Parts: sequence; structure tokens; C-alpha cells
Amino acid sequence: MASDNKTETAGTGSENTVKADKTWLSPYLLLMLKHWNAHGYELMQKLMFFGFAPIDQATVYRTLRQLEKDGLVVSHWETAVKGPAKRLYALTEAGELFLQSCASTMEQYRKMLDQFFRLYTGVGLEEPKE
Repeated sequence: MASDNKTETAGTGSENTVKADKTWLSPYLLLMLKHWNAHGYELMQKLMFFGFAPIDQATVYRTLRQLEKDGLVVSHWETAVKGPAKRLYALTEAGELFLQSCASTMEQYRKMLDQFFRLYTGVGLEEPKE
């Protein structure tokens, strides 16, 4: 899967605009789809619930289409519900494996960040014993 490390501006355009790093979007979408089959709009709502700043809806749908193209998610049109048909997304087995890989990589980053903040706050300044 090709990685797009660009950031997207979210918010109202003020000086305090929050930037959402797109590299976090795919793993979060996969993680949510591990727990819930959902429509794109539902996924955007969950992203905001879990701390993402508002993200352009087109970005979310482009990411979902790319994840589907990569075989990490599948979708189908749900027509049995009241109102217009909606595309329902679900995680594939390949998506589950990719998510496990993401989690493993993020665990390594978490350890590095923990060490950074220990050093930043002055805890753990002693040299490691060999």
C-alpha cells in the first residue's frame, strides 16, 4: 500500500488550525473496521470521537477506496435501510494482518516516545548499564 505522508488542514483556517497526519488515518480506519462494519460517515464520526480533528470527507472516502483497492477492506451497497443506499465497509483477513503489522510498528514508536519523554522530563538521564 502506498503511503501518503502529507498532512491535511482541518478546522476553520485560523492560525490555530490542527493538522491531521494522513499516516494515522488508514490504521485508525482499519482498527475501527475490526470492531464495526460501518459506513463512511459513521467512520468519520468515530474518528472525531477518538480524537481526530475534522477531516475532509473526500480524504476519508479516497482512503477507504485505496484500502479496498489494496484488498484490506471490502464494501458493498446496503440498500435494505431506509433512505438512499450506503456503502458498508468491512475488514478483510489481509486488512487484519496489515493492522497487526501497524500495531507492532506503533508499539516500537511508543517505546521510543516513552524514552524521549523520560529524558525530556529529566527521568532516566543516567547512562544504561552494560
